[in-house]
Amino acid sequence: MDSRIPFRIRIGVSGHRKLPDENTLSEKTQQVLSLLTEVIQTIKDGKKFKNTNQPLKKDIYDLFDKDSRKAIYSSPGTPITFSILTPLAEGADRLVARNVLKFPDSRIEVVLPLTKEDYLEDFETEKSKHEFEELLNKARRPITLKKYLLKEEYRSEDLAESRRQAYKAVGQYVVNHCDILIALWDGEPSRGKGGTAEIVEYAAKRKRPVIIISTGGSREITVKTGHGLNARSIQQIEMFNTYPLSLDTQTEYVDNMYKETFYKKEEKKFPEDARALIKENLLPYYARASILAKWYQKLYLWTGTVAYSLSALAIAAVATGILNFSLSFYAFLLEFLLLVTIFSFVTFANHKKAHKKWVENRFLAERIRSARFFVACGVEMLPIEIPPYMGVAHQPDDWMIRVFHEIWNRLPALKGCKTLNPQQLNAYIRRHWVQDQIKYHKKKKTTTGGKSKILEWTGYVLFLIAMTVAITHAISHFQVHELHRSLLNDVLTFFAIVLPVTGAVIGGIRSHREYSRLEKRSNNMEVVLKDLKERYSQILRLEELESLLRETDELMLRETQDWLMLMRFVELKPEA
Repeated sequence: MDSRIPFRIRIGVSGHRKLPDENTLSEKTQQVLSLLTEVIQTIKDGKKFKNTNQPLKKDIYDLFDKDSRKAIYSSPGTPITFSILTPLAEGADRLVARNVLKFPDSRIEVVLPLTKEDYLEDFETEKSKHEFEELLNKARRPITLKKYLLKEEYRSEDLAESRRQAYKAVGQYVVNHCDILIALWDGEPSRGKGGTAEIVEYAAKRKRPVIIISTGGSREITVKTGHGLNARSIQQIEMFNTYPLSLDTQTEYVDNMYKETFYKKEEKKFPEDARALIKENLLPYYARASILAKWYQKLYLWTGTVAYSLSALAIAAVATGILNFSLSFYAFLLEFLLLVTIFSFVTFANHKKAHKKWVENRFLAERIRSARFFVACGVEMLPIEIPPYMGVAHQPDDWMIRVFHEIWNRLPALKGCKTLNPQQLNAYIRRHWVQDQIKYHKKKKTTTGGKSKILEWTGYVLFLIAMTVAITHAISHFQVHELHRSLLNDVLTFFAIVLPVTGAVIGGIRSHREYSRLEKRSNNMEVVLKDLKERYSQILRLEELESLLRETDELMLRETQDWLMLMRFVELKPEA
């Protein structure tokens, strides 16, 4: 298997359940998908579309905006493949799904409007139910939007309305999570909530590209452009795929992580296939994400420290030039060179997007870290959900979510670990996940809190010294002999200028590294994790363990997402 992470163009589908002449519509769908493939290859080859004798191909080429085309062309190390996002209703949903799955390395993602049992009631024939099951089994982890219908609490008309709302919600979900929508539509208004016309209209409002294959007599294909692909996701996946990480470095990193994961004698009794999956399918990607995060973190923090420190030196140079005319040329030249250096370092770090890449790669690494424990226990992870309040900082098509989704979906379906008893699994999770996180946050609280206090008290001391210098400066005009007054005045003036700036620089470094806020976050997490550890000690059954495992994962995910929200918008600026 190719270890590179592809960028999947997620094709959503909407359309009628009853289709006339399915063979012709299937051929039209294949034509659209084949042209999509040709256009992608054309873009990858760096060619511009010139053949006006193929208007449909030109329309599909125009689906990709300038940024999308540039990202595809500049990402030769990232394969472009398809996935189909579908509720697997009869008719259009299944027809498009079957055609997408004919393409190499394509994948199906299923989102159900209702529970499987409720949904099956809509399929009247055994053949239809069998076809549904066959396609559903190809999906790695189906998503169910409406978990249940309390039929005994609904009147028949309310139950019907609840189903209609569920179908509308699933249609909108498909639009919100796809890159291109294919609609098999007769052009007529919707016959109910969530109908094809309504979903196509919703896609237009969301600026989602839509390819309409008419189910009327003409069988015309119409293309409506939207906002194109997420170009940054393509570029970041390319960065992840092509980062120059030597095999020896990766192997050493993976071996160390594996030993940390299974270092006790009883942990070597874990199923060999589970341990192999962790070592071969998760840890290499964890190593890559973690090493990238550390590299960009160092670049960001080091650049910030250098920028703040050189700012203070630039002010000191100015003060020297003002107080000593004979040194003014060299002092102001030094100030210029320091400012150029600050600008160069900050511009380089921002050009590399050091801050964003640090927090995003750390997010991905933490997701893979959590995934280890689910694989060890044989439990499926739930898809990453993004709370509405995070919409400005975190989106479903972020590159790290795509990458993690791809990594997880390459694993075989997990069906629970039956070879170990709940107490063994419980002890493993408490020791390697919960307790390790407690230790991490305890250490983080101590180190960030200590650094925060040192910088805070250093700032106070400098402020007091600056106050002393100011009052001494004032008194010197009356009590110091005229012969020494000039020299003392210059020295005091120098420190009067430099000390407040140095204090501000120290405060800037403290804010830049978020020491105070990180200390409080780690303190809160330590308290919550200790309570969680206590709850693990009371578990007796595997079902309880699985439930608490998911709760732990949600806690870790929310903590990481909140950290992402906190850190994502902090930027370096070339200020003196």
